[in-house]
Amino acid sequence: MIKLLSLLFLIALPFFDSEAQKTAVQGYIYDIETNEPVPFINVIFKNSVVGMLTDSTGYYSLKTEKYVDTLLVSGFGYHPVELPVVNGKEQEFNIPLVPNSFALDEISVSPDDGPVRRLLEKMVNNKSRNDPANLKSYSYRRYSREEYRVNNVTDRMKNSRFFRSADTNIFRYDDDSTRYMPVHFSERVLFNEHQKNPERVRSTIEAENITGLGMLEDTEISGFASQLDAGINFYNNSMEAFGQNLISPASDNGWFYYNYYLMDSVKTDSGKNYKVRFTPRRSGDNTFAGYMTIEDRYYAVKSVTAEMTNTDHLNFIKDVGFTITYDLINDSIPFFRKTEINATVDYMPVEIRKNQERVELKFSMLHSYNDISVDLEEPIELSHRSLTYETVRKRDSRNRDEKLWQQVRPSNLTISELEFRAAIDSVNQLPLIKYMDNLANMFLTGYYDLNYIGIGPYDQLLIMNEVQGTQMFIGGRTNSRVSEYFSLWGGVGYGTRNQKWLWRAGGGYRLPTQRRNIFQAEYRNDFITIGENEKILLLYENKQHTSESNIISHIFKREDLYEVHRREQMALSVESEVRTGFSIKSSGKWMRMHSPPFFPYTSDGNFIDSFDAAELGLNLRWSWRERYMDYGYRRVYMGSPDPIINLTLTGGTSSVDDNRKEYFNIHSSLKHYFFIGQTRLDYAVESGAIFGTAPYPLLNLARANTTYGSMRYNFNMINQLEFVHDRYLQTYLEYRLNGFLFKRTPLLRQTGLREVVSAKMMIGDISDRHSYFLNYPLELKSYNSEPYVEVGFGVENVLRFFRFDGIWRVTRSDEAPRFGLRARMEIRI
Repeated sequence: MIKLLSLLFLIALPFFDSEAQKTAVQGYIYDIETNEPVPFINVIFKNSVVGMLTDSTGYYSLKTEKYVDTLLVSGFGYHPVELPVVNGKEQEFNIPLVPNSFALDEISVSPDDGPVRRLLEKMVNNKSRNDPANLKSYSYRRYSREEYRVNNVTDRMKNSRFFRSADTNIFRYDDDSTRYMPVHFSERVLFNEHQKNPERVRSTIEAENITGLGMLEDTEISGFASQLDAGINFYNNSMEAFGQNLISPASDNGWFYYNYYLMDSVKTDSGKNYKVRFTPRRSGDNTFAGYMTIEDRYYAVKSVTAEMTNTDHLNFIKDVGFTITYDLINDSIPFFRKTEINATVDYMPVEIRKNQERVELKFSMLHSYNDISVDLEEPIELSHRSLTYETVRKRDSRNRDEKLWQQVRPSNLTISELEFRAAIDSVNQLPLIKYMDNLANMFLTGYYDLNYIGIGPYDQLLIMNEVQGTQMFIGGRTNSRVSEYFSLWGGVGYGTRNQKWLWRAGGGYRLPTQRRNIFQAEYRNDFITIGENEKILLLYENKQHTSESNIISHIFKREDLYEVHRREQMALSVESEVRTGFSIKSSGKWMRMHSPPFFPYTSDGNFIDSFDAAELGLNLRWSWRERYMDYGYRRVYMGSPDPIINLTLTGGTSSVDDNRKEYFNIHSSLKHYFFIGQTRLDYAVESGAIFGTAPYPLLNLARANTTYGSMRYNFNMINQLEFVHDRYLQTYLEYRLNGFLFKRTPLLRQTGLREVVSAKMMIGDISDRHSYFLNYPLELKSYNSEPYVEVGFGVENVLRFFRFDGIWRVTRSDEAPRFGLRARMEIRI
């Protein structure tokens, strides 16, 4: 999604223009005979789920950005009304209702939710039996189709010199005359097998056909693409999607979040199907409006049509809707039959002109399930007995002929869908698209693609500190066009103040095996911050390098950076993916750390020019159900719903002058998140211990943030070299309330702002034995062994891209600030 947003932003921003098609209606419903307001009247746009009940004053208010032309008004005891509306306009209708005539002296009508309560109670009581995820074992074949398109293409964009010479077929039109440009079309056939006890999941990619805009076609999303899970399941109390926790209308405590109305019942051969309408009790919750159908034999959910009617608090998400259909297998066991998801992503940070139409990204996905089997006769066998799940790709999965696709599609592609797919090839040939695609790819990978090599990393082109002055660096690496299996990289730089050259060179090879096996070798002669090491890469897994110094950090620095020294390093590593979700990396390293100009090394009163160290390391990494994208040799991690755990064991020897000492380092990290209702807690923990004796730059130096930017895994309110430990525990917490307070505050309700509470804590200690080897820096504080705590309160989703935090240092400080304001740019839904 980040790649899509980046690409969309770059392509569409220069052409943003046009008028909107927003439809909004409001008014009051009243009794034509008594002139009294009528509460609990159903008001809805025809052929949509956008609707509500009038309040106690008879008031209603609806808005939508979809095409609508009719308003339906209905309620018990009144004749229904259909009212034409003008699409794309704001209108007000005060609507009189005509009472039905009854041949009764008097009738008293009051709302009665007893029948729907009893129906939902039986549905909830039978969820355990009816939920497909609770089956002991099952398998199915699933056809999936995804489409992405840039919507609301303006005349200015279409007639610009960038698109003027393009094939006119690259722009398509909807039935409502909306102009759009296709950017992605994919089809997949998967055969998924699930077993509950012992847990075994295997997903086989049988066929795949991807046509995408630039990098959207070149990448493979493993785990995410194979969709080991069954997708959206409304039997769950909540569903994770778009980084949010969405509350299901079939939740056990659904009445807390929803209003329910029994709308209709239909007789079937086996009983009745009941149609239930649900609407949010409160605006701002991650809830839906729509309908679900429940049958009365097993009280199973047969279908759900749901749409989020209020997405103001969701960043970028303009609207999202789901249609899920379940079937009864063997006439008794509910299982998925069809899933449709439609969403619109609006990236623009502000509305420049009222009623302005937004250039946006529309996404649609279809899942169709066939060949369903439950209670499998044979246990599922994976490639290794220690595995719990794996993804397997058939060798010819990307080369299946059209005959196969015609057999597996639930229906043949329409002429419009065939033209949609063909248009993408034409779009890919446009020079502007190629250039913007390279920029968007650079934001994700750090490198700008020039055919066979990438130039970067871009954040290292200019670095400024008090040792080097201005460091200029130019680097590059080969890409998958050169080889899917090996890569070469390197670069050279120069410091203007110290007039020193720096360089790096390396290469790696990936074995042509199904599981990932990587060999790497690298030499570096560069300048780093004292204490900088690879531990940060265990938390920022896609970070290109260990340095956190760049031109942006220099612009927003709160103090000058003096704690820099020269490092020479040779490293060899072998990384092996033992099984899905578990990998081992072995490494060997030699280092020479030169004395920092402003913090010279000393030992027994003597100045030390440098010290050497050599070490062997072993890293074990667990990442269950992780999603990632493979770019040939390289991999980009997309996160996991389960904890990501690293355990690193390092043994080494170091020498200062002629004095040699040994050390052993144990380091572990854990990173995870979970939802508490609609709020989200992200946390990470690092801990470790160093045994033996080592120079202090090889100990754990707490990562300090010396800028006015906010860094997730750095301590924002400490100075460099303030804390040094050989035993340590560090925690990082971010609790996102997702607008829980702001959505209930009148002046802030419509802003879309969201609250973030954060805390970072550290406790550690250090032995004097290391100081006899290499003296500790004078900046080390007397409270080094005392706990450190900082807390913050922030506001995110400011102009869609920005977050601002106020951070307080709770514990003792001699020189570092006690309070500070920090900012961060981030793309988060």
